[in-house]
Amino acid sequence: MEFKSRIFATSRGSTIDAIGDGRYLVCNPAYCFMVHGLRQAHEAVQRQEKPAL
Repeated sequence: MEFKSRIFATSRGSTIDAIGDGRYLVCNPAYCFMVHGLRQAHEAVQRQEKPAL
């Protein structure tokens, strides 16, 4: 069974879940993807939340 713990959520619906072994699941309302490392997860959320030009 995979460990999963929500560690971050934004008002726009983006989330970061720790899933173990240094892996994080980054989600927005449309899709999810896995990254290695909290820094990568945080940067991914920042890119998703950045307003479109």
